[in-house]
Amino acid sequence: MIDNISIVIPSYNEGENISEIYKRTLEVIKKLNVKKYEIIFVENGSRDNSLELLKKINSSDKFVKIISFSRNFGYQSAIAAGLKYSKNDYICVMDGDLQDPPEIILQFAEKIIQGYDVVYGIRKKRKASFFMKLSYKLFYEIYSKLSEIEVPKQVGDFCLMKRKIVDILNNLDERNLFMRGLRSWVGFNQTGIEYNRAERYAGKPKFSFFGASTLALDGIISFSLLPLRFILVMGIILSLLSMLLFLFLFSVKILIIIGFIDSEFLASPKGLTFTQLMLTLIFGFLMFILGIIGEYVGRIYFEVKKRPNYLIKETVL
Repeated sequence: MIDNISIVIPSYNEGENISEIYKRTLEVIKKLNVKKYEIIFVENGSRDNSLELLKKINSSDKFVKIISFSRNFGYQSAIAAGLKYSKNDYICVMDGDLQDPPEIILQFAEKIIQGYDVVYGIRKKRKASFFMKLSYKLFYEIYSKLSEIEVPKQVGDFCLMKRKIVDILNNLDERNLFMRGLRSWVGFNQTGIEYNRAERYAGKPKFSFFGASTLALDGIISFSLLPLRFILVMGIILSLLSMLLFLFLFSVKILIIIGFIDSEFLASPKGLTFTQLMLTLIFGFLMFILGIIGEYVGRIYFEVKKRPNYLIKETVL
């Protein structure tokens, strides 16, 4: 039986959605019949009237708590802050745009009662542009192939977890956060529930193609050494190609010396075409390899600096 719950809702410029998500979330809480609850809105440096609306709700419902960042530190950091401040034994993470229907929490709770430690939502269908759907599909396909941690496809951050899972996540000292990956890394008894992801209730999407790409990169690099192993393999291949190119040029030079090939061959566009292609290919791969190494080094740089993942401007608890 679930007798208490904390619901963490990251919010960035969601002023048009706050009243509705509070209303629907409160209805779900009443159906759960819990003795104690808290709804934690993590206000991620919004530029609209979100904070004012949340304070108004808090004035009539003290179980609504607010964590306000000094600026936008990102969605993953907002989740981390909400988990850190949660007090109850069961913790739910949910988007603030109502694309994750609060009513699904009731199904999550049933699975928790059956003995699962984590229940996450699996997006069976989503209403989004073709380009964004393709981006998400590519993300999950690439991530599943490269990551050493198995994260179910079409799974986001919408979930319900037991306190022991959240305590483990709170104790992880990482700067490059990918919460759904960390949740899978923890292990324990997990299961998923399929649901249809709705359109935003109001407002414009905050998650762009660039944001999806960055999240994908964080997920892959944080949980896999395969890109570095790929570099090793590519290094061997490039070395072989360079050796073949050297042998080709050396052979051409010998053939020129013995008079089998005209000395103008290497100076002609026709003779240089293969060499130019090989050099372009090699330099292109080298830049790609440097980019991968740079991503790993950059993340080490931020981990070593140990800057906090977020700064809190104000709390209403």
